[in-house]
Amino acid sequence: MVALLSLITVVSWGTWIPLTQAVRDVPQRTRTLYVTSGNILFAGAAVAVTGSHLTWGWRGFWLPAAGGVVWTLGNYSAFRAAGTIGLARAAGTWSPLNIIVAFVWGSILFGELDGLSRTRLALLGGALILVVSGILLIVRSQGARPAHQPPSALRGGLMWAAAAGVLWGSYFVPAQWAGVPAQAGNFPLAVGMLAGSLALVLPGLARPGLGRPRRAPVTMPTTGAAVHLAGGVLFGIGNLTLLGLVARVGTGTGFTIAQLCLLVNTGIGIWLFRTPAPGSRAARLVIAGILIAGSGGAIIGALR
Repeated sequence: MVALLSLITVVSWGTWIPLTQAVRDVPQRTRTLYVTSGNILFAGAAVAVTGSHLTWGWRGFWLPAAGGVVWTLGNYSAFRAAGTIGLARAAGTWSPLNIIVAFVWGSILFGELDGLSRTRLALLGGALILVVSGILLIVRSQGARPAHQPPSALRGGLMWAAAAGVLWGSYFVPAQWAGVPAQAGNFPLAVGMLAGSLALVLPGLARPGLGRPRRAPVTMPTTGAAVHLAGGVLFGIGNLTLLGLVARVGTGTGFTIAQLCLLVNTGIGIWLFRTPAPGSRAARLVIAGILIAGSGGAIIGALR
């Protein structure tokens, strides 16, 4: 069961962002709204099919819902990062951070590192060094940036990617802490995600009379809407299987396994979107950084 949950999570999470990024010239707030709409449709269907009992208290419902809002902020940050510095470089930055943050939460809240020997702690420290080294190598890839992309844009993109790493490494923790079944926790999580995305696109947040630009429309053509809804369903599938996975193997280990999706979406980013171009110095640095950080992540995942 663990192997199946891992495979579904990796494939689903590795494809949903590239799928939505294939639709060009869509405001990031609009992307987030449609993705969270697709996700809540899947989450609602999962509850209906399995007959799961929803808990409406603060722990069973509102904690996961708050985590959903955190995810939405992370998703917006990820879209901004991917649109600025490319999917491969952005994903290579946020994924190792996801691992570190998830392990920190697992240690603090669930005691997942309690009882580790000095040898295992030393291995953990070495693995974290590998993760950080991989991140630094990915950041170094900006030295091979396209001529039209200024350094300030790259710095901004990396900051957005770092924000996604912290937020995405934290969003599922409230649902896990609630201690409810995966299907029951996934629905309030989806509610929070949709609520957060609606807050991002509310027209009242921009007041033209105060010199602020009017928000871009939140609608898109039928094909683009269908693609983003499908992306939301793919994310929802991966999110549900992740909740089941961390319940079985722990927060840090489960989220480390999930970050293998980096191999999928980075490959798509380089060889399909050509950002950075295959064979370029930037692409080689990104791949090397991912391999180094991924090695550290694999070691962390084995230290339960």
